[in-house]
This record gives sequence, C-alpha cells and structure tokens, in this order.
Amino acid sequence: MLHNSVTDKLWGLFHALNSLQFGQRLRRLQEWARAYVSHEIVLKKLVALNARATQFKLTFASSQAYRTSNQVDRLINYPDRILYQMQYFHGSEHSTQMALRAMALLWNFHPYCQKIQGDCAFTCSPFRDLNGFSYHNHWLKNLLIASSLNGTGMGNFLNTN
Repeated sequence: MLHNSVTDKLWGLFHALNSLQFGQRLRRLQEWARAYVSHEIVLKKLVALNARATQFKLTFASSQAYRTSNQVDRLINYPDRILYQMQYFHGSEHSTQMALRAMALLWNFHPYCQKIQGDCAFTCSPFRDLNGFSYHNHWLKNLLIASSLNGTGMGNFLNTN
C-alpha cells in the first residue's frame, strides 16, 4: 500500500509540466510524507529529494530532456555485466580501457535483433541510426571500414539510405 502510494506520487512529480509545477508537487509530496509515512528510512529518502530539487528542475529548461535515466541505465547494464564477469579491474588501467572501448565499438555496430529490424526496414544498427548511412551492408565489414582510415569520408561508400 505504502509502496504504491509513494511510487504514484513520485511519478506524478516527474510528470510535472514545468519547474513551478514540479516545485509545488515536491512540496505537496513532502507534506504528505511527513503526515502519512511512518517508516523512517522512506521518510528520510523522500525529504532528501528537497536537497536535489534544483538539479531535477534543470530538466525543465529543455523540453526534450528526459526526467529519468532509464535509457542510460539500460545501456550501462551491458558493460556492467561484462565488467562483473571480468572481475572488474584486475588488469592494468590501459587493458581495462581497451576492453571497454572494444565493447563499445562492437555494441555500436552489432546488428539489431530481427524483431527490431522487422519493425523498421531502415534500422539495422546503432551506427546507422546515428549517422544515417552504412559503409557496407554486412555489420563486420561496416565496422572494419568505419574504424579504418577509409571511413573518414575519403573514397566511395555504399549508401544504403
């Protein structure tokens, strides 16, 4: 019961239309929490939101800004799992950096699953979505060309738009 009430109020807070409405909803949340939340830890966390209100309000300066970090969190989960499997940083800083760069490079060029490709005919990889073109139809050849000097715009490439 408390969990549902708190999550509903928090989502209402993040769905505010502007910073003034956000501030008002935050004040109402604080009042509600002090009156109805008896769990000390939950109350402490809800009251602590006030200290970060100015940071949260920054998102209202841009209408395109996201209110939560879900999209970033989803991307970070993959490297976090890989690092966990590597037992984090048991090698040198350089080897860790190279492993993360290789992982990011592969992630940017790997083809999407068939379901995603079926939903949108022109979507095949993050690289193509970001740049609007591919050097080659095969993802590995596309990676090799893009990561070589031939990918700097010198010469011809296969435009698959």
